[in-house]
Amino acid sequence: MLALLLCGFCFAQQQTIKAGDRFYDGSALFTVREVRMGNIVYMTDALGDRELTMEAWPEAPGKYTLRPSRNAEEAPYGTGFGTHIDYVSQPDNKYLVIYGDNDTIARVLYLVQPMQDGTPSGFWYNGMLVYCAAPAEDGSVRMNAMAEGEEHEFLLTPVAAGGDLFEVSSSSEVFVNEYESAVYARRLRQDGLDVICFYDARNRLTAAMEATQSEDDQEALGVRQWMSLLRGEYLSESGKKVVIDDLSGSYNGAHMPFGAVTFNGLVTGVLDFGGDGPYLAGKVEALPTPDGLLLTEVKMNEGEPWYERTVSSFKLKWTGERSRFDFTRKVLLNGSLRLYDKALLRVMRNAILAHHGYVFKSKDLKACFEAQPWYEPAPDNSHINLSLLEHLNLQLIQAAERSE
Repeated sequence: MLALLLCGFCFAQQQTIKAGDRFYDGSALFTVREVRMGNIVYMTDALGDRELTMEAWPEAPGKYTLRPSRNAEEAPYGTGFGTHIDYVSQPDNKYLVIYGDNDTIARVLYLVQPMQDGTPSGFWYNGMLVYCAAPAEDGSVRMNAMAEGEEHEFLLTPVAAGGDLFEVSSSSEVFVNEYESAVYARRLRQDGLDVICFYDARNRLTAAMEATQSEDDQEALGVRQWMSLLRGEYLSESGKKVVIDDLSGSYNGAHMPFGAVTFNGLVTGVLDFGGDGPYLAGKVEALPTPDGLLLTEVKMNEGEPWYERTVSSFKLKWTGERSRFDFTRKVLLNGSLRLYDKALLRVMRNAILAHHGYVFKSKDLKACFEAQPWYEPAPDNSHINLSLLEHLNLQLIQAAERSE
């Protein structure tokens, strides 16, 4: 099934199709002309040459059967009349899935949602680079960024005026297109978010970029994004209170300055506590753990992006009242997730569900979260309801887990 399964259950919800809704199949834009008797959905393309008629299943909301249309002599997409269709509704994406023989997917049609201004402009940050969006007269948007002397660029082409759906393509073979695997993109402005989400051919979210007010320094943006995963209150192994904030903190009440080590504007995952301090001195790798932070002293060669761990390490235990991984305030852009291995990413992803009391079947996840004082298992998982931001973050962590 194409409907995205997340950690054992699906976020697809019932959604009513109404007259005026528009669906894009990759080549044609269909508009729902009428919904007859509440269960017959009839749609055509702009010229009326192509038609689709679906009949809803009264006993199964969100499911339809493909029916003969007024002027259509054969079923579309190599299917047959009578094949079934799913309408998948997720917080960030809605689409029709038309099935063919042996329950294979014949075509996906994406709902195009109108907005006040569907054309991205200004500056967009993806966790590593700041892109400048330049709308063109033909409606396309050229997205351009610079990184270490290389020019990154790609095009967003709207599939319909005033819509939030864009085709993604390379602008030139000369430029690097880091989104060449993306088939389409959607701009979401909802619940305080303004993000562009990129999806692959299997309709999976693969990346996101967030609107920024100005062409902020890429290094500063990256540091803030990374520090959001470290910030909080901890206890040292000796029982002293440690507070980590944005590039400052305290140890047992004493001020504890530190800085993030970067290379060519990118976060390395290392904090520099300087030559002297109330807790640590020198450079340490800061790695989030399910119940705190692991700080490991490292050796770095000047002018090099990599480092070597030493045998000296320090553990900090999380003492916050909320989840160690609280992803309810900020989009987890892909650039910040590259620092973590798949085992940690799996814990981070499931922490989103644990925040809502999700009951885990995996023994390791069950033991991991039941050891946390903030975790309160729900009676069952039937009423787990993620916000749009949590839904996006969960899928972005999944995309990081899929990457090599």
